Amino acid sequence: TVLDACEFFVLYKFFAFPVVDAERRIVGVVDVNLFAEELLSSRDNAEIEKDEVFEVVGFHLSQVRDASPWRVFRYRFPWLLATVAGGTACAILAGLFEATLASSLVIAFFLTLVLGLNESVSMQSMALTIQALRSTRVTARWFGRALRREMINAALLGLGCGTTVGAVVFLWQRHLAAATTIGGSIAVSMVASACFGLAIPSLLHWRKLDPKIAAGPITLALTDLATLAFYLSIATLILR
Repeated sequence: TVLDACEFFVLYKFFAFPVVDAERRIVGVVDVNLFAEELLSSRDNAEIEKDEVFEVVGFHLSQVRDASPWRVFRYRFPWLLATVAGGTACAILAGLFEATLASSLVIAFFLTLVLGLNESVSMQSMALTIQALRSTRVTARWFGRALRREMINAALLGLGCGTTVGAVVFLWQRHLAAATTIGGSIAVSMVASACFGLAIPSLLHWRKLDPKIAAGPITLALTDLATLAFYLSIATLILR
């Protein structure tokens, strides 16, 4: 039936599959246009762009149906626990560098900015990756090319942001070591943040999980933890 065909498109992310008879001989082909037409016919006065069809294919059928608030809570809340865990880990990590933060207040002043920049670049990478995953199958070759491209882009972004923030620190505090620490940590940590933004949604998509719901909390938690580790470690090495 048409419903069975739609179920195959959603569960297995096929764009086409053969139809066989009782003797397993191919008698035809069903492509994703059938799924698109079924969606269009089931929604009154709705216009679905072609890209939206592939976006829906990324979900399990039960996830695109209307769900109760409790079901939505059960679906979304476990992923938000990643943010809770990441924040707790960051607090513990910062406590290990208490002496560094106490000895150089300028490091503490710019902590929020450093975290914000890295969160922004990881979210940008994640958004671009989710967009690409609409019509791309995750393979080692694709991931390798995407990773190289993202690392180059992140290195350029990190160099630009690190130089800018470092200049601001130096002009404000006249402290070359602090400017080098903050600017250098931004340049290094941005590469890691961009890699998280690429890797997490790719992994979730490969595991047939929803990257739109799950990738954000996990990516931000890992980004904050890695950024804080880079930032405070570099500060400890240079300023103490």
